Amino acid sequence: MPAGTFTRSTDAQDRAADRDALAAALEERSRQLDARLRETRCLFEVSASLGDFSLSWAQAAQVVVVCLPMAYAHPDTVLVGVTLGGCRAGDEAPSTGWRLSQRIMLDGTDLGCIDLACIDPGSGLACDALPDPGLLLALARELARWFERRTAAELLSRSEARLRSAQRAAGLGSWWADAAMDCMLPCEKACEMFGIAPGSALDFESAVALFAPRDQARLRRHWRSALASGALDIEVRLNVGPPERWLQLNAEMVRNDHGRTVEINGIVRDISERKREEEHMRLSARIFDSASESIVVTDAQNRIVAINAAYTRTSGYEAHEVMGRNPGMLDAGRLTPAFYVRMWRALREEDSFQGEFWNRAKDGRVYPLLQTVTALRDADGDITHYVGIGADLSRLRQAEERTDYLSSHDALTDLPNRQAIGARLQQAISARPSPLAPNILVAVLVLGLDGFKSINDSMGHAAGDAVLIETAARLRPLIHQGLFVGRLGGDEFVVLLERTGRDHCVAWVRDLLAALSAPLSIQGHELTVTVSAGISLFPGDGQASDVLLRNAESALNGAKDDGRNTWRFYDPQMNQASLERLILVSALRRGVAAGELRAWYQPKLDLQTRALIGAEALVRWKHPDQGWIQPVRFIPAAEQSDLIVVIGEWMLHAVAAQIARWHAQGLGWLPVAVNLGARHFSHPGLPPLLRRLRAEHDLPPNVLELEITESTLMEAGGEPGALLGELRRAGVTLAIDDFGTGYSSLSYLRHLPVDVLKIDRSFVNSIERDGRDLSIAGTIIALAHGLGLKVVAEGVETEDQRGLLEALGCDQGQGFLFARPMPAAEFEVWRQVWGVPLLT
Repeated sequence: MPAGTFTRSTDAQDRAADRDALAAALEERSRQLDARLRETRCLFEVSASLGDFSLSWAQAAQVVVVCLPMAYAHPDTVLVGVTLGGCRAGDEAPSTGWRLSQRIMLDGTDLGCIDLACIDPGSGLACDALPDPGLLLALARELARWFERRTAAELLSRSEARLRSAQRAAGLGSWWADAAMDCMLPCEKACEMFGIAPGSALDFESAVALFAPRDQARLRRHWRSALASGALDIEVRLNVGPPERWLQLNAEMVRNDHGRTVEINGIVRDISERKREEEHMRLSARIFDSASESIVVTDAQNRIVAINAAYTRTSGYEAHEVMGRNPGMLDAGRLTPAFYVRMWRALREEDSFQGEFWNRAKDGRVYPLLQTVTALRDADGDITHYVGIGADLSRLRQAEERTDYLSSHDALTDLPNRQAIGARLQQAISARPSPLAPNILVAVLVLGLDGFKSINDSMGHAAGDAVLIETAARLRPLIHQGLFVGRLGGDEFVVLLERTGRDHCVAWVRDLLAALSAPLSIQGHELTVTVSAGISLFPGDGQASDVLLRNAESALNGAKDDGRNTWRFYDPQMNQASLERLILVSALRRGVAAGELRAWYQPKLDLQTRALIGAEALVRWKHPDQGWIQPVRFIPAAEQSDLIVVIGEWMLHAVAAQIARWHAQGLGWLPVAVNLGARHFSHPGLPPLLRRLRAEHDLPPNVLELEITESTLMEAGGEPGALLGELRRAGVTLAIDDFGTGYSSLSYLRHLPVDVLKIDRSFVNSIERDGRDLSIAGTIIALAHGLGLKVVAEGVETEDQRGLLEALGCDQGQGFLFARPMPAAEFEVWRQVWGVPLLT
């Protein structure tokens, strides 16, 4: 074969071989590119589906087994995957092929792994179609990094959620600010506390403006100090309310290595409730310490844990002396065991007990304590403390004893009064040894001062009272001799002689009258005041105390008619006093019908301002022959007959008309008081009369006042409170006149619907020199004010008396210091001359 031909054939073959090799290379390259494309598409599809943990490798021949961290799934490891070529993710890895694992780490902590396993080539899939192991390892690492980021984000999210939950549970809010405080970012809870919209950003001035103006300067000072110290701690009020809202601000300055503040981290807490509790506790502590009642607190074992100042004042013990001790340390030993048995039973069953305890103070003084003990229990119902609140009854008991004493004793002379005289005389009658012993008698002596009225008229009531006091002092030694001495009223005294005879009585009376007639030194003057006596004898002159007293008074009147400074036995055949009384009552009855009565008025003034408060109307009788007759003569006679009702109704008509007349003259509504006798007070026609008078003269409520003595209330019978209530509903003001000289019982007074108490002039007259009377006046004033009553003092005659009464808190006064009783025309002139304004 020719060489050239061989050469050409070889070249063609080479070229064909080259073409085949190139085609094969191109085909291999194309196959590799397709594999790379498939792998790229797989990686893209895996990366695109990581968000929901779904792995979908289309046309791939491997199993992707994802072992999730415990924090992301269930208590057991979860395998996530899809079915690929009949194989489910999570199936056991084949015995042939290969397996790759990539751990997921976060801050050095092993959170789990990602396993990539190759399917057995025997499944029909070509092994060379599998992704490159390096690609799979890269994918595993990418997945691991994704899980690390996902895990870190989830942990951060959960941590923040737990922090927010903890802050809400603790009532905390947080805030962040830059170093210059140009931007402050509160969290949602803090925004809620600040009262601003969620997501708000504040500068320093805007933040300060959130708080109350009075706290802003203090907040600025604390902020400047915090910048230097590195920490802020302040309690401030928000600029809202009421009620006030308090916030506690805390902050820490975060500094760099050079000590410069780079940011500020803070928290805020709403402490409004705590502040309210603190204020409540402070208020409770102030009340506890300032309470006038004695307070002691013990634990469940009855050991003292707290006392207040009143406890120390009452008992004399300081806190350190009683802490840890049993309150029974004060027991004076006057209570029985049964008392304490009742107390503990009540505390167990009712949690409360009230009783009167008798305690012994540190100085040995024994005092009564009205104490309420309360048991305090916890949420489980167990007793934790006992609280005892007690009022010292010493002063009240003294006042009650004094009041009881005054109810049976004359306030001026401190001798037994008419009520006590009657009771004592009845005892003497009952104790008489035998009616068969006619020579053993009970003698009742009524002594009267001769000319006493002239002393009052010429020298004043103070001189008259001084005479009465001195006479009582001269009679008091008789008490030590076993005799009974009392003051009947006015200028009359009583002496009882028990187991006496007529002759002995005469001799004794003569000596007594001689002794009482000795000169007296009154206001720098020497006075000789004689005494007359009337005597009645039991059983001949009466079988009852009131009869014997009345007959002795009749005998006294006879003695005075016989020339005074003498004595006289009661003579039933010649009772001149009774005859005169009948004549007087007859004349008075005629005088009322003839228009001989007059209404005079005495002003009542405010003791502090001297403003005119009102007036008291007093009845006067001008007899056509005898001239002006003093009320002391005709009022007692009228009270023993129905004339007192007639006179009272006449006074009410006259006073109501006068009040309306003064108002028509432009003088305003001046309240005027009218005295009521016992018979008139209980008269059923009184309330309708008052309503008619008010309607007839168009009187407003309470310009007409009724004054009723304590003795009148007692003599009226029935229910005085009901009678007074009916009168008040008729539109009048009610006053208790001559308070302190009658019953004067606290339990009696507090149930009466009255408005005013009038202190009897016998107390007022001696308050300048007698501390007891000053104390009595003060007690009456305090008692009246405690019951919500006004107090009027009668018989104010000196400026010193007025000053003492004003200092005691007395509201009003009347007496010769201001003006004497006067006719209406003179009263009007008095108002103009003295220029006393009407207090409205």
